Amino acid sequence: MKITSLIAGCVTALAITGSTAMADVTMTGAQINALINGNTLYVEIPAGAPGAPHGGTAPVFYATDGAAAALLPAGLKLVGTWALDGDSYCIDWNNGPKNSCTTLVRNADGFAVIDASKGEPRGIVRQIATGNPENL
Repeated sequence: MKITSLIAGCVTALAITGSTAMADVTMTGAQINALINGNTLYVEIPAGAPGAPHGGTAPVFYATDGAAAALLPAGLKLVGTWALDGDSYCIDWNNGPKNSCTTLVRNADGFAVIDASKGEPRGIVRQIATGNPENL
């Protein structure tokens, strides 16, 4: 009887866990705007990415006036402008890539930052702060 109860409890726990798993959801333009406009996103960048040879976290500020600024893990500060483009956002960096467009996919790990043209991951948003606490 105890073994049957234990098995039933495990099956119930597995069913609950499986039913609450978060599916990947690509954010809409309106959702992206609400998430980034006026905020700083802290993006965990994998090792080997441009500006992050050893990986690390890059704060990226998206000002309400369309200005953008980022501090890459290697110490390079990027400045430019951002704008929504459908269900992605694009940044023209003054001292970096132009028309760098990104989609955000909400998943169990946070928000995956995906290159809109290549479909390749750029990193994961691990934290979001109101305003520009890094004074970028």
